[in-house]
Amino acid sequence: MALSTFNNAQITSYGDRMQIFGLGSEWDTKTILEAELNVLKLRQKPFETKKSDYESEKQTWTALQTSLTNFNKIVAGLKDLNTSGKSVGISEEGFFTASATGAALDASYSVSVQQLATKHRVMSDQVAEGALNIDETVQLNGKDLSLTADMDLKAVAKAINDGSYGVDAVVLNNKLVMTSKSSGTTNAIKFSDSPAWETLGLTQEGVVKNELQEAKGSIFTINGIQMTSDVNTYSGIDGLTFNFSKETTSDIEVNVSRSADQMVEKTTAVVNAYNSMIGNINALGGEKGVLQGQGIPRNLKREMNNLLFSVNNSGSMLYDLGITLNKEAKNGTLTFDDKKVRDMYNTDSQKVQDMLTGNDGFSGKLYKVIDNYGKTSGLVQTEINGLTNRIQRIQDTLDRYDAQFEQQKESMIQKYATFETMMNSMSSQSDYINAALGLNNKDDK
Repeated sequence: MALSTFNNAQITSYGDRMQIFGLGSEWDTKTILEAELNVLKLRQKPFETKKSDYESEKQTWTALQTSLTNFNKIVAGLKDLNTSGKSVGISEEGFFTASATGAALDASYSVSVQQLATKHRVMSDQVAEGALNIDETVQLNGKDLSLTADMDLKAVAKAINDGSYGVDAVVLNNKLVMTSKSSGTTNAIKFSDSPAWETLGLTQEGVVKNELQEAKGSIFTINGIQMTSDVNTYSGIDGLTFNFSKETTSDIEVNVSRSADQMVEKTTAVVNAYNSMIGNINALGGEKGVLQGQGIPRNLKREMNNLLFSVNNSGSMLYDLGITLNKEAKNGTLTFDDKKVRDMYNTDSQKVQDMLTGNDGFSGKLYKVIDNYGKTSGLVQTEINGLTNRIQRIQDTLDRYDAQFEQQKESMIQKYATFETMMNSMSSQSDYINAALGLNNKDDK
């Protein structure tokens, strides 16, 4: 790059050096040098163009791999859908929840909760800080607990928590508070008749002295039949589980039934994602597409479409569930009539589940096809790896050319510097001779 000129000379910067060209001649040495350097650079151009093409193609394959991965996440939602469960409707929320498996009967229940199960919680008297001076082996919930004279209240709590007594212990305001780990009357905290418990104020004459919360079991009624439990969960009805959280003031109606809504929702998502994926493949592998002529997009589309015509063990096809090729678009995309899924689901839900979900259903087979192409060791990744290697080989070649160019550039600069020196010397000799002969180059030709 020329920084300045004077007469015919040009000051030029190459790398970290300043060079003056044209000082000893009227030749445009700088332009000649730059022309030669440009010729050297031109041999790299085909490699740079090819590298750019490979990088562009690699970006396309990477984007395709990402779209396949995202597509399979949606497919997995249908593949892993467990439709063996049934929907549960509750007339009034906030008191309990209920869930039903496929084993539950389609039925209605009237439920009320009279009492929630609670954990037993007791408290000692307030004791002075420091060692308790109690040296005794007592029993807590029927298990031995050794207390030594040097233990303070926190040490007692730690000994309880470190053991398997079914009790959590904390110290609050110099009081030992103990809570049963499980609710219900059968899990009430039981103390042995020991002087140590009396000294701590946990018992008095053999019974609990300071009870903060009574150990109670849940009491509830289902269809007029009262039942009890140590916990706030009841699963005594096949396939149906209740989780109680609040006492009711009246009966609450529960309705158990089978619903196709979740199946329809997941299937619709897969069909929409399938159509987007097919559109992407068509754009990439079709006429003027970046991957036109590549076998992978063509084979992927073919394998995806072939799944539509597979027949399951019952002799049914996806057509029976309303999933068909879009005959109007004629581009491999799908249409979905969810009414057919709902109708079959209401008569044979297991058949619908077998056709659409699981590893052997449509979504499972589709997932396997997509995974074969899109996973980190899949067919698309193989193309990405190949392009990465080709790009690196070209870059290695360009690096060698750069190194050679720097060497040749130095040689050329030296060549033209020598030329400038020679021309300057010849010009000086010419001026000397002319002066000696009394000639004036400007006036005498």
